[in-house]
Amino acid sequence: MRRRNSLIRLALTATATGVLAVGAPVVALAAATQSQAASADVSTEPTDSQWKQLNHIATTHSALGVADSGTVLRLAAGTSAAEQAKVRAQLPTDTRTAVRTSRFSEKSLSTIQKTVMGRAWNGDADKYGVATSYDAETDKVTVLTDAPASVTNSLRDAHPGAVEVQRARLEPQATRFADAQPFWAGTALVGTDNGGSYKCTAGFAVKQRATGHLYMTTAGHCFSNLTHVYNRRYDGSFGNWVGQVTRRDQNIDTELMSTNTARPYDSYMFTGGTATSRSTMFVHGTEVPENGTRVCVSGSVSFNHCGHPISDSRYSICYSGGANCIRDGKGFLYDQGGTNYPRYDNGELTQGGDSGAPIYTTDDTESGAWIVGGHSGLIWRGGGPCHCTTPHMVGVSIAAIRQDLGVEVLIR
Repeated sequence: MRRRNSLIRLALTATATGVLAVGAPVVALAAATQSQAASADVSTEPTDSQWKQLNHIATTHSALGVADSGTVLRLAAGTSAAEQAKVRAQLPTDTRTAVRTSRFSEKSLSTIQKTVMGRAWNGDADKYGVATSYDAETDKVTVLTDAPASVTNSLRDAHPGAVEVQRARLEPQATRFADAQPFWAGTALVGTDNGGSYKCTAGFAVKQRATGHLYMTTAGHCFSNLTHVYNRRYDGSFGNWVGQVTRRDQNIDTELMSTNTARPYDSYMFTGGTATSRSTMFVHGTEVPENGTRVCVSGSVSFNHCGHPISDSRYSICYSGGANCIRDGKGFLYDQGGTNYPRYDNGELTQGGDSGAPIYTTDDTESGAWIVGGHSGLIWRGGGPCHCTTPHMVGVSIAAIRQDLGVEVLIR
């Protein structure tokens, strides 16, 4: 389901066959989403192209939001008439979008939302769950909570007409298939792109050195620029909005998703070996890939598996069918690990949909992870004519991601 209110492969350079780790197309959205789409007025709902225009306009002009229906683009209070006119002139044709100003300035809206989430407006508020968002259509702050009216009345009274409280049940379903803000490393992803829907995996949270802005990584071949990415549910349908692809570097097969919220991503990762596992670990630091180091990978299809030795710490590769590469030795190969001494090669392999997954090492306590890189793909090597029976998994070095994108891994 769209969440519009948010501001929103070349020849392989080795004797191997390159396989991108992106998943197979996801055929359908959740039944609930389908029924909503069927009941929508398709003649007035903006197209995907028009949505991109609206979101670009909203971002460029620091709008507070765009209504889910696309009928209202809400500018901050005090926006000049000249600025409003510029926005109206840029609106896509054949949409019913109206440009309106809000009762809130950016600062006052932020203040109210921080007040709500601070849960100091009632002595019992911190006993209950609470969530908040801005509704551009009603120009109100929506508060979802399981608190009774006796607790929320003081919040309404403090902000008359500006806050709408709705009863809700908030469940912390901590698995990679039911994640919500702040999203964690290893979250299952799905995004509509180029007319299809594709699986991938969230890598890890990073912070822009220059600005402090937070991003979530994934593989650069997963989604096109400006694609909206969602958490993938167990059945493959679309869950919560994770972010929009805003930066891509196809020389290191890495892209970054971002949102306009304060804390969209956090320094934890899912490490469960099954779909329903709630096993997690915090991200404690980074480690440069070196030959012989045994690593783990936590993908959303093959799940978490460990013991994989790095066999080449300076690897370059370009995949067939596109422009996605890892150049200048900024990649590495890591191989099947296992328990069959002395070969140790009977372990798991990554699968389609694991693209972007965090590759990491851990300490003896297995409570903290050190990020080594992000998963990119799988190659099969062999003699000639190539039977290609020897698999190697491919990663992007964390050193390259930090240097080339100017970011630091968010750690705890």
